[in-house]
Amino acid sequence: MEKTMKEKLAEAKKIYFMDDFKKFMRKMQGLTDDDFKKPVPRIIEKILKANEADPLKMFERIMREVDSEWEGTSPLPTNSDWHHFIVPGVIMTALRNSGYEIDDRDIEEAISRGQKFAGGSCGFMGTCGGAYGLGIVASMIKKTNPLHDEQRSEILRLVAETLMDISKYPRRCCKRSSYMAIEKATGYLRNNGFDKLTIGEIQCHWAPRNKMCLGIRCLYFPKKGEH
Repeated sequence: MEKTMKEKLAEAKKIYFMDDFKKFMRKMQGLTDDDFKKPVPRIIEKILKANEADPLKMFERIMREVDSEWEGTSPLPTNSDWHHFIVPGVIMTALRNSGYEIDDRDIEEAISRGQKFAGGSCGFMGTCGGAYGLGIVASMIKKTNPLHDEQRSEILRLVAETLMDISKYPRRCCKRSSYMAIEKATGYLRNNGFDKLTIGEIQCHWAPRNKMCLGIRCLYFPKKGEH
């Protein structure tokens, strides 16, 4: 008799070796590493060619297009490593599109740094890709490296504050972490002279797809009648 999703997730929770967990989850999803790698070049191209000045709108459009173009044998997962580079990529691109001195090399650098962040780090390393993405953006606009003292400390505090906010919610959700990072980044950037950057109200449209959604306990859960 085939196990239920609840039973499979309970089994997955017992796996604390990173590679073993990844293999188990891929098998459970009916997907392979290649399924996840295949869309990456197209996603990067979408980010670089985007013309939105609102990073939230850009993020939502790109995620919708990734969903519609998905060629995996199972439906598009709501959680994936892509978020780690999409978040800093769309924020940097939105700055470029708002008229600030950001070029393609800046955006490509932000994306490259995001790609270096391991999937599942929220559970295996105690840090989240959303906060990491915000740290990338702050480091890029401050033009810092490890030798910058005060700026380095400032960015570490910013990432720590973002992690504290993310940690308030018990279940992983890459969409929620991405929204939080984009929202936090917008406020931070506006306070640092990038006041042309704005975003609209965040309403998650992915909740029905996420089997582990927190529902009304999530700050971005759609309001009644707006699913």
